[in-house]
Amino acid sequence: MSYTTDPVTIPLSDLESGSIPSSTLLNAFGPESLGIIIVTSLPARFTTLRSRLLSYASHIAALSPQELAVLEAPEANYLVGWSCGKETLTADGRVDTLKGSYYVNCAFYKDPALDGADGKDLYPDFKEYTAGNVWPTLLAGFEECFKELCTLIIDTAVLVARACDRYAVENIDDYTPGYLEHVVKTSTTTKARLLHYFPPPAGTDEEGEEDLDSWCGTHLDHGCLTGLTSAMYVDELANPPNFAAAVGVELPELEDGPPDKEAGLYIKDRTGQVVKVGIPREGLAFQTGEALERITRGRFKAVPHFVRGMRPSKGVGVARNTLAVFTQPNLYEKVDGEMDFAAFAKMIVEKNTTM
Repeated sequence: MSYTTDPVTIPLSDLESGSIPSSTLLNAFGPESLGIIIVTSLPARFTTLRSRLLSYASHIAALSPQELAVLEAPEANYLVGWSCGKETLTADGRVDTLKGSYYVNCAFYKDPALDGADGKDLYPDFKEYTAGNVWPTLLAGFEECFKELCTLIIDTAVLVARACDRYAVENIDDYTPGYLEHVVKTSTTTKARLLHYFPPPAGTDEEGEEDLDSWCGTHLDHGCLTGLTSAMYVDELANPPNFAAAVGVELPELEDGPPDKEAGLYIKDRTGQVVKVGIPREGLAFQTGEALERITRGRFKAVPHFVRGMRPSKGVGVARNTLAVFTQPNLYEKVDGEMDFAAFAKMIVEKNTTM
């Protein structure tokens, strides 16, 4: 049983002016919250960047197996470049083959000259973050669009972090002023994930209640704040991605969203109920992660969430594309006074990755 609700929503201008009340943050991220906040009234370029980058997700997924293999980074546990079928996100260990991901390390936000996280010498076996990015040369403009949209999202995350710091200083003993903003602004481990959820194949069985998380298993993000665009739904039967056809990057988006209205992002609230959450096309969502929960000593809680796929009878040919940007501490920074982020992240990666 699930229900739909509207998360806490604020305009970007309130973040810029520092006028977000502590009560608003507690409603968004606190122990009784959904662990998510929506930011609206973003810069005008956001709409175009979102449409272009999410369209690229379909174009990448349509490349041949040989072309995709060149974009993989097995030495980085497939957490750089293209990845498909390498994760287990269900309790029974099933491998996730229902979506493809394109991972990018966002160290360029701190320094355009950086291509991977600081710490190669200290963490030689942690190439998931220290490895350089892989860019598809077949898709002109992809790298530039990706970096510009991620920069806009991280800029916004910095403002959300600043608001969280103000709350933490007022409510947590010995909290270091400006700590979360420092983490988000100076981190070289922030990672972006462009996601392409494949259309449901025709002729497969309808899902049951036990398959609610058919597109992405229930999980917690392990970073601080996760920036999320709204999902773009594309009918790839009517508009097959074909970058080589020179018809342009942007694919037509289904104006009314998914044909199966039960498909999309779900959160498990603090009482265990399942809540369907919508993100407006013109907005960005920010979810809480496990590192933020530790940094705030439990005042803000990480949110369990999953993505429900479309039933084949209602969504044949329709793909779902979205972007998640995981803002995270540097590898050497502490998340709880004892464990550094490298050890914390390694624990999560080993749990979720199958080789």
